[in-house]
Amino acid sequence: MASNYKPVGGVKSVFLYPAEAISTILFSSEGCEVEFVDSPIEVELLEDKSSYEERVEVSKGQTKVVHTLRLVADRVKAEKWLETEFLERASLDGVVADVLLADNRRVVVGYSLLFGDEQPLRLESLISTSGSTPHDRPSVTLQLVSCDTEFACRII
Repeated sequence: MASNYKPVGGVKSVFLYPAEAISTILFSSEGCEVEFVDSPIEVELLEDKSSYEERVEVSKGQTKVVHTLRLVADRVKAEKWLETEFLERASLDGVVADVLLADNRRVVVGYSLLFGDEQPLRLESLISTSGSTPHDRPSVTLQLVSCDTEFACRII
């Protein structure tokens, strides 16, 4: 039986789509099949720096799952994240992510069976650093967050 739980490890790559970019999604006990209608934003990530976290929180009997996608890229390669259009979309409308995890499983984050595209990932922070030593690479860290009632769906 397949599990929707995130495996131990980091993130290899991410495709970020506008929240409404899913044209078809079929959910099953195995996971989901998904088709996107828009072109994604893909930025090459720095190795072993990015992460995806699903945190279950319970308050007064209500369960929620907080999805946090933390992406780190070389400053030069992260130009698409710094564009005004992307920042506005990620802040206001939100995005859906196709995430390739370190163990080669893929999950869709920011879209769910219950909420559809109503609870997309939204920009929590964007940090651009110069590095603290001459050998540090300038980098950009993009953090996106979504709240839902379920774990991310594994793409089959």
